[in-house]
Amino acid sequence: MRIAIVLAILFPAAVWAEQPLVLVSDPWCPVACAASDPRPGYVVEIAKAVFEPAGYRIDYQIVPFARAEAMTNSGDAAGFIGVLKLPKRQNWAFPEQAQAQSRVCFYTRADSRWLYAGATSLTNQRVGTIRGYSYGTEIDEVLRYAKVDQVSGLNGFKRGLAKLQAKRIDAVVEYELVAQYQQFASNASLRNAGCSQMADQLYLAFSPARSDSPQLARMLHDGVQKLRKTGELKKILQSYGINEP
Repeated sequence: MRIAIVLAILFPAAVWAEQPLVLVSDPWCPVACAASDPRPGYVVEIAKAVFEPAGYRIDYQIVPFARAEAMTNSGDAAGFIGVLKLPKRQNWAFPEQAQAQSRVCFYTRADSRWLYAGATSLTNQRVGTIRGYSYGTEIDEVLRYAKVDQVSGLNGFKRGLAKLQAKRIDAVVEYELVAQYQQFASNASLRNAGCSQMADQLYLAFSPARSDSPQLARMLHDGVQKLRKTGELKKILQSYGINEP
């Protein structure tokens, strides 16, 4: 016991590195997929490629969005994959560059003729969203004009699609990157009815409750740059059908 205490005092970073690095997300392929999937998501694979050679063990967990945010705030999770920089996360540690970027779009059934053209176009439209999500400033603002139908729990987009096909809602909101992957993976018949003007920047961000979070954010940024130079980043992205930005 005394030896362990001395090691913890002399080598605090090494002691941290021996602990599992819990990363959480709700499922939204191709960024973060099922934890049991051989392809768990490209940001998950990037995190493993960066942190595991440094001695960390990635413990990737899929949980509902609200729980993932709570776990990150409390420090029960080291990081949350795929979040926006928002005022409520001002104390989180973000890497310099985003790990994903995508517009937010409205998707309808193939036979629909409705088009998203700003706030007034959403009047009387039943739009499916995921509880607790922020879709960026533009879309969050205009959704106030729609009849929003929220779902909770895991696989919110798939549940929204089921409501869409059953004609219980008129459209669903989702990141274009996710919807395109879903169409590719399941041959879903979706119609893009219009998107936000700007793409959102989404990050693997780290807990405000951990003293090493700024260090982890720097490690992620520097590690991604190394992966880019070696060509490993390109390989990871291409395995998910994504071109390196």
